[in-house]
Amino acid sequence: MKNDARRVLIVTNAAPPTMLADMHRARMLADELPKEGWNVELLVPGRQFQRPLWVEPDAMPFVPEHVPIHEVSPVCEKAFRYAGVRSVGWRAFWPMYKAGCRLLQSRHFDVVYITTAQFCLFNLGKLWTRRFQVPYVLDYHDPWVNDHCRYMTTDHRYKRRIVSALARCMERSAIGAAAGVVSVSPDYLDQLRQRYGAVSCLKPERSIVIPFAGSERDFVVPNPVPLSKPRLTRNVVYVGAGGAIMVQSFTAICEALAAVRRNRPELIEGLKLQLFGTYAYWKEGDPKPLYEIAARLGLGGVIEENPARVSYMTALELTCQSDGLFVLGVDDPAYVPSKLFNYALSGKPLLACMRCDSPVVKMFNRLPGLGHLMSFGNGEVSGTDNIAAMSQFLTDVSQTMRFDRRDLISEYLAPNMARRHRDLFEHICSSGRAS
Repeated sequence: MKNDARRVLIVTNAAPPTMLADMHRARMLADELPKEGWNVELLVPGRQFQRPLWVEPDAMPFVPEHVPIHEVSPVCEKAFRYAGVRSVGWRAFWPMYKAGCRLLQSRHFDVVYITTAQFCLFNLGKLWTRRFQVPYVLDYHDPWVNDHCRYMTTDHRYKRRIVSALARCMERSAIGAAAGVVSVSPDYLDQLRQRYGAVSCLKPERSIVIPFAGSERDFVVPNPVPLSKPRLTRNVVYVGAGGAIMVQSFTAICEALAAVRRNRPELIEGLKLQLFGTYAYWKEGDPKPLYEIAARLGLGGVIEENPARVSYMTALELTCQSDGLFVLGVDDPAYVPSKLFNYALSGKPLLACMRCDSPVVKMFNRLPGLGHLMSFGNGEVSGTDNIAAMSQFLTDVSQTMRFDRRDLISEYLAPNMARRHRDLFEHICSSGRAS
C-alpha cells in the first residue's frame, strides 16, 4: 500500500473465514481500494460473536491480503444471554466503539465506512465523528426502517413494534450526522429522502447507488472439487435464501416450468432444478417450503431443495459445475440480489425472476445479454412472457451455452465498484463534513 495514500476504516460485521452475506462488500473493497490509492483497515466483531455455522475453514483464500483486520472480543455475554439478546450488532457495539476509538486515536483516518446489515452499528459513526471529527459514510444493503413491510422476520408482535420504533429513532440520528450514503438500490435512497428530506448526506453529490459487485477473484479458487452428477442430467442451480420471502418468485418459476413441460417436454428431459442453502438452520425432518410448492404443481421429480447451509466455497463450486443458474426475487420493489453479477461472471445461462417494478428489471432491459428475465407482482405480469423466458433459458441450458459477459457488466465488477467508492470518499474529504 502507498505510504501517501488516504486511509479508510471499514466497519462491517465479519471478516473471512467468517462468511456472511453482508460482509462481501467490505472484503472486495479491501482487495480493490488499495489499487486506487486508499489504504484499508477493517474493524469487525471477532469469531467469538459468530455462530460456528458461519466460520468456514475453506474460506481462507478470501482473506484480504496485506489489510489489517481488527477483531473485537465479547464483553458482558452473560448479561446479553440473560436478556435474550443474540444480535451480533448489539453485543458488539461497545467493544467496536472502544476499538474504533483506539484506532482513531493512534492514526489518522480520512473516512469511516460502515457497511453492514447490523444497522445499530451505523450509530458508531456519530459517536466517533463527535469525538474525532472523522466523516462517516453509511452503506444500505437493505432498508433499516421499512414503511411498507411485506414480510416479517419475527412472530413476536411486541418485539417487532419495539424494534421498529428504536430503528426509526436510531436511523434519524445516524443519518443526521453522516457525511454520505451508499445504497445497493435507488429505492432505498428515495425512501430515505422521503423520511428525512434535505439532509446533507442525501444530496446527490454525497449519495450514490452502487449495487453488489461481481468479483473475478472469487472464481480463481484453489483446486475446486468437481461435483459428481449423471452425465445425462442437466443441473440448474440456485444458492441462497428461500422460505416465505421467495414464495411468489419461486411459484412463478414453477408455473412457467410446468407450462414448458406441457408444450416442449424435450426441454425438461434430464433436467434438475436444485436449490441449496435456502434455510441455514434447517434440520433433518424440517419442512422444505419451496419443494412443497413444486410438488403441488407436479414438479417433485424435477426440483430438489437442499435447505441446509453450504459454505461460500461450496456455493462457488456449485455455480461452476452447474449447467445454468437462476436468481429469485422477493416481494419488495427495492430488492437487488447480491449474487446477480457473480452469477453473470460464471458464463452460465442465467434466469432471474424479479418483481416487475424492481430495479433489476431495468438492469436486464439495459443489458440484454445479461440473461433471461421473468417477473411477478402488481397483476401486470404476462404469463406468456414468463413462459417464453423460461423456454429460451432452458434452450440455452440444453445447448450448454456459455457467455463471456465481462465487458457487458464491467461497471458492476469489483474494480469499478471500488473506483466509485473512491470518488465519493475523495469528494467528502475535499468538501469537508456535510452541513
